[in-house]
Amino acid sequence: MTTRHARTSVASSATLLFATVMIFLATTLFGTASAQARPVQFVPAGAISPTIGFDPAAVIEWRLDQAIVNQPIFVRVDPYFPGLTDFSLNNWCNCAINWFNHTTQQGGVAFPGPLPSGPIRTGSGDVSAWTDIPGGFTLVRGQGNWWVP
Repeated sequence: MTTRHARTSVASSATLLFATVMIFLATTLFGTASAQARPVQFVPAGAISPTIGFDPAAVIEWRLDQAIVNQPIFVRVDPYFPGLTDFSLNNWCNCAINWFNHTTQQGGVAFPGPLPSGPIRTGSGDVSAWTDIPGGFTLVRGQGNWWVP
């Protein structure tokens, strides 16, 4: 019975080392020279008028200062990333934002809360929205209209 031994040559090791170094250099050079992704930078686009009402969940959760809701919602868009809308609040609000894009005929619901929820893909075009307080009493609905690039 004969035993075969694997042959390793210096040439194959050098070739492997050369290829590894070339991949590393190419990745380093092209990775730093290529364009990096720009962070999202929102600009004001409008506002949704204040939503006025009563939120019983705030009483149950012992957030008594937030039981009476009188909250405007600010709308921001990013001109470099079309179709994104971001909603921001001054205070926490248990508000549902029902939005509708009149250009694309698409709609949806957004729930901004105490933590940033990120932008909503509303699509480009003429967008309108109205707000209410789910599970609560909405006395005055907030309404707004803006253009998304």
